[in-house]
Amino acid sequence: MKKVQQNVRLHRAIFYYLLGILAGVMGIVAMTRIIWHSKFYPNVVIGSVAVGGLTRTEAREVLENFITNNNISLVYNGFRWELPLSALHINMDESLNNAYRVGRRLDMRDYALVFVSRPMTYPLVINEGMTESYNKLYEEIAAAIEIPVVETEIKIDKGTLSVLNGSDGIGIDGAALESQIKKQVKELNASEISIPTKTLSAQLRDEEKEVVLNRAIKLQSKTLLLTLDDERIKLEGKELISFLTTQPGAETLVDPEKLLEYVEGIAASINREPTDAKFGYSDGKVTEFAPSKDGIKISTEDTNKKIQESIKKLIETEDKTTTAEIVVERKAPAITIDKVNELGIEERIGRGESYYAHSIPNRIFNVGLASDRINSALIGPGEEVSFNKLVGEVSAATGYRSAYIISQGRTVLGDGGGLCQVSTTLFRAAMNAGLPILERWGHSYRVSYYELNSKPGVDATVIAPSKDFRFKNDTPGHILIQTINDPKNLHLVIEIYGTSDGRVATVTEPKVWGITPPLPTVYQDDPSLPAGTMKQVDWSAGGARASFEYKVTRNGETLQEQTFSTVYRPWAAVYLRGTGQ
Repeated sequence: MKKVQQNVRLHRAIFYYLLGILAGVMGIVAMTRIIWHSKFYPNVVIGSVAVGGLTRTEAREVLENFITNNNISLVYNGFRWELPLSALHINMDESLNNAYRVGRRLDMRDYALVFVSRPMTYPLVINEGMTESYNKLYEEIAAAIEIPVVETEIKIDKGTLSVLNGSDGIGIDGAALESQIKKQVKELNASEISIPTKTLSAQLRDEEKEVVLNRAIKLQSKTLLLTLDDERIKLEGKELISFLTTQPGAETLVDPEKLLEYVEGIAASINREPTDAKFGYSDGKVTEFAPSKDGIKISTEDTNKKIQESIKKLIETEDKTTTAEIVVERKAPAITIDKVNELGIEERIGRGESYYAHSIPNRIFNVGLASDRINSALIGPGEEVSFNKLVGEVSAATGYRSAYIISQGRTVLGDGGGLCQVSTTLFRAAMNAGLPILERWGHSYRVSYYELNSKPGVDATVIAPSKDFRFKNDTPGHILIQTINDPKNLHLVIEIYGTSDGRVATVTEPKVWGITPPLPTVYQDDPSLPAGTMKQVDWSAGGARASFEYKVTRNGETLQEQTFSTVYRPWAAVYLRGTGQ
């Protein structure tokens, strides 16, 4: 019993002893909090500045003075630039808050700072991003010490390819420099920094040059067609070669940045918002027409990939030509053609196009005028279409200008030169729509305009009243002719709108044979040109025979089957010699 009582007394003594210690600690904590109320605890350091015993206002003033009066020296090869510590985005409030929490949180270690001289250091808080003043200083330093690379160049000189090697450069390691600056500002360390640089590689090894040259040689005679609906963008050897990467150690055939820049340029010209259809009809005439168009937004990333794949295919295979589809996102219009008219005109059923590069100004004018005259022509079901009737009288009195025409085997000035450009384009559109061709005449010689995007034989000449181009609307509804003339790019498009009845038109690749050489060059005096000047108006063309098959089917039934043949005489290049004042 006595032993039990002794144990109880011992435990009670220990309890009171521990309670006394706890009370002492709590007293110390309470006293410490009273003494350091509204002040930073002793031995607290922000960056390299001691703020113990200071109020927040005093600490802010001390820090701001230090930051204002100290710079970091950036040095490189004997050059020196001074960067103020204030040139970074410093978050002073958060920096003070982090250090001020010492002694005001549930961490007993904080109170040891009162008795132990070991400092508790908190870094200055730096916000993301660099200030404008830093960026300006960086540009100044870069201009002084960076040596730009000279890119490797693929040269084409008279068809011969060579690779002119580049040279390496020196650049600032911007990420490393920024990281070092931020570290020192956080520590309020104003010691100098040696500016880190890196080699910018551009020079190819001999084996890399050989690889680039071989790729260029393979692309030199090849073609890539980019397609989007009716758009065709042709990239030939020189353009394809310009996309090749010439960076040492590159893992891709194509320079992605060069190609992306090109694709973004295409997107800027092609992207569009959806367009609602418009259709005005009064007294048997179309007064207003605009077909609906989907909105288009090019996917630059997907298109970039497709072009890269196509270029790789051209390099790795013997194919001379390949195509790559421009990848787009489409947005449908709210109003389509079939919702705004009662004539059965629902969609585009045919399209033809031609180019007329090298045309003289008066010919360009006449192409535009004739295009306007047939634009918006409305043809009922079962009606025949005469090109000569659509354009009306062709003379100076009706607005046409004198341009060069072929008359009796000579190139002479005559009213309406250029109409055949329009009749040829309409011929192509009518065939594309699968319409019956009632009358078509081929040119007497190969005309360069019509072979810019076609083979010989796909043309239609008109000479009123003896030669006309005629076709028939045998569709179930009206058809509407729309012309799109672009005199800037010398490009003509004719579209035919109507109702599709499921017919499918095919035109075979024209066959060309019996080729004969051109005639000797012809020089003709022209008083309309100043004396001493020379102007080419015709280009030499060899004689030939050409033909192609035109066939229209529907559900397995042949609706039409025609063979169009043309005999071309050999032709001479024609130069006009000025004899005027």
